Amino acid sequence: MFRKIRTLVSSGIHASLEAFSVKADRAPVQCRKYEARLEDYLQGADDLELDEHLSHCANCRSALENARLGGQLLRDAWEPTSEPQSAFLAGVMARIQDQKMRAESPAAFWNPLEFLASRVSLTAAAVLFALSVYMVGFTPHRAPTSPVSAQTELNAADFPQPPGDPDSNEEVLQSLVESDYGN
Repeated sequence: MFRKIRTLVSSGIHASLEAFSVKADRAPVQCRKYEARLEDYLQGADDLELDEHLSHCANCRSALENARLGGQLLRDAWEPTSEPQSAFLAGVMARIQDQKMRAESPAAFWNPLEFLASRVSLTAAAVLFALSVYMVGFTPHRAPTSPVSAQTELNAADFPQPPGDPDSNEEVLQSLVESDYGN
């Protein structure tokens, strides 16, 4: 891991120095001789001649500062922060506790069944939607048919008629005897 970080930091410094070398094509010839020494200088090597050149050359000072900044940004990106904030830790711990309580509650028995029911209902909805699309798009359209009978109105003769009122009490008694209501 540290080799990877060190490689990235070195490559970041090297990339900054390469950006300097593009500018160095327009820079004086004396800056080109210091170009290769800048990377060693950034890694801590003492070079008195380079120190004096940096005090006079703005291009080389700018390249050195850009390389330092690039290296620092890469180190900051790869190094972990010291400690997470207490609010973050409290939030994570609260969520863990909440999930633990849910898993241990008596209602946790229903969770898999709720999940299954939701999946079944979604599947049924998808199947119904697919069938609807099929029915609308792929089945032949039929013209509405008219009823076979031409008669559209009903008459009183079409319905059964209730029996009429009895003429005498004897008819009432006779109907009760025939229907076995008179026990």
